[in-house]
Amino acid sequence: MPHYDYDKDYPFAAFITNLGKYNEGDLVGEWVKFPTTPEEMQKVFERIGIGQKDDFGQPYEEWFITDYDCYVDGLYDKLGEYESLDELNYLASKLDEMSQGEYEQFQAAMEIGDHSGSLQEIINLTENLDCYDIYPDIHDHDDLGRYYIEELDAMQVPEHLRNYIDYEAYGRDVALEEGGEFTNLGYVRDTGSSFHEYYDGEHGSIPEEYRVMTFQDAKELTEEEKSEWAMDIAYDMDEFFRQHDPQYAAEHPEEHAAKEEIYENLMAGRISALDEKLAALGQTQEDYLPSEIEKFKDATGYEEFLDFDPAVIREAIQNPDKSHVDEMLAFAEQAGREYEAELAGQATVPSPDDRETSETVRTPRGTFYVTDMSREQMEAAGYGLHHQSDDGKYLIMGNGSRSFAIRSEEAQEHAAPEKMTVLVVEPMKEPYVKEIDPGLHSLQAEVGGDIATAYPFSDPVGLVCNDEGKLIGLELNRGLRDEHGEIYDVMAGTFLVVGLGEESFTSLTPEQVQKYTEHFKQPEQFISLNGQIIALPVEPENPLRTAEMTLEDDYGMIDGVLNNGRKGEELEKAQGEARRTTPEKKPSIRERLAEAKRECGERKPPDKTQQKKPPEHDL
Repeated sequence: MPHYDYDKDYPFAAFITNLGKYNEGDLVGEWVKFPTTPEEMQKVFERIGIGQKDDFGQPYEEWFITDYDCYVDGLYDKLGEYESLDELNYLASKLDEMSQGEYEQFQAAMEIGDHSGSLQEIINLTENLDCYDIYPDIHDHDDLGRYYIEELDAMQVPEHLRNYIDYEAYGRDVALEEGGEFTNLGYVRDTGSSFHEYYDGEHGSIPEEYRVMTFQDAKELTEEEKSEWAMDIAYDMDEFFRQHDPQYAAEHPEEHAAKEEIYENLMAGRISALDEKLAALGQTQEDYLPSEIEKFKDATGYEEFLDFDPAVIREAIQNPDKSHVDEMLAFAEQAGREYEAELAGQATVPSPDDRETSETVRTPRGTFYVTDMSREQMEAAGYGLHHQSDDGKYLIMGNGSRSFAIRSEEAQEHAAPEKMTVLVVEPMKEPYVKEIDPGLHSLQAEVGGDIATAYPFSDPVGLVCNDEGKLIGLELNRGLRDEHGEIYDVMAGTFLVVGLGEESFTSLTPEQVQKYTEHFKQPEQFISLNGQIIALPVEPENPLRTAEMTLEDDYGMIDGVLNNGRKGEELEKAQGEARRTTPEKKPSIRERLAEAKRECGERKPPDKTQQKKPPEHDL
């Protein structure tokens, strides 16, 4: 168990309050230390009156959290008054299971604000600590530079020259390249490992051993709760099958349709085939999916959904002579005829599946596919209002087994498509203004892959580029310079200049468009001379001129205009720039002594006739 602040033996405590009594003006609650147990939580609920009846005979059912005592830095501000007690216990248990080294990695990630925006993200952070390396004794760029050169031998430097190295500058370059940051616990860098989402925010994804509200789970499920639970299992099962059964992935290329099929089997009680498929893949009742299905069967009265005992069906397959196969077939045929008659009597109405878009909407109750239907059409198809998204833009409508999201009428009236004005900067071309759809997909399409962002200017603008542009060899585009005009980085591939809003990218203002069009107007070409990156201004790309210059550089003047030798001019400029920026190399002491000796040897001896005679003395 790690060492928490103030020498506490638990990460945090919550004051759980009876909401009904609180609304009556009576503060009834109790501090609960996490992690805790279902038995202790049940006793707390009994002591604060949850389940008891008020003066009107109505039970007190709701509770909330009035305050927290946190002994984990940065956690207090992330916790709200209506957090799930199971989630809180999940997080506290994961913290308690950490070693001291893992806890320090967690604290460093929390300090830099990585994956810590919500309780769900923080829980996932506890499962992804291998994404971070922490160096406890490194607190600034100078420390980092010395550590890499002297401890890791990142650069072979003779001992007598080490006092002349700018360790701070070298450390700054290392931190910039690694995306590392300095925290109170030391230097933290990303290891490059993928960050996986182990917990999707759904109650069913919380492992059984971390749940503390199991004493309330025994109550009968509503149809909506049953539907949401079945959908959670369907998503997890489809993902598991795709990872472990290549044949399944080949037979079910459309993920959404496959999830719907599993969901419908769960809702209809056709679960035996799913159990058998999991067993064939080596899953036992100790594993998550079989265990979750077993809980689902217990909570939903699985046997009620079966027309025949599974044992009877299995016996019929193994011993057809001793079974009632004819009776079962007759029953199935009758059910099929009744179903077809029911369909024939219904009027044709649009299907949400037919009008489904590729969008999804996430609410506290789950994730739902968006369908392009009106509320009236959904109601005609048998769907009723389930709930509304927090921002009021979507209505979630369900039919007891399935749910879809539709735009609310008010949102549809104001849903005029908006465009985002950006500046596109391509290699060897002048910048140009473009209107694009807001959102990640549009940005990725413009730069040709996953995006990365840079903020080199004091204005509220950012540069959006391809995250792997240099790695995959995209053409170098424009240089980024510091306040002294020195190049410290080079953008690779096409990039965008975008405006920065409070929470997302926005359109550039006309002033920003004009300013950064001028800033990036000159295309550049880059060469390396004497270990330095030299930027050469070039003319914007022109196909005709490019063809002409290619020929003339090889064969001389062909169109009557003396413009061949352009490459030579550029090389001469580059060499001149290199001579100007390369510091003059001083000769060593040994070299200077040799030069002086050579000069003395070449000097002619003095003419003795020209020497001054000594003065004569009178005898």
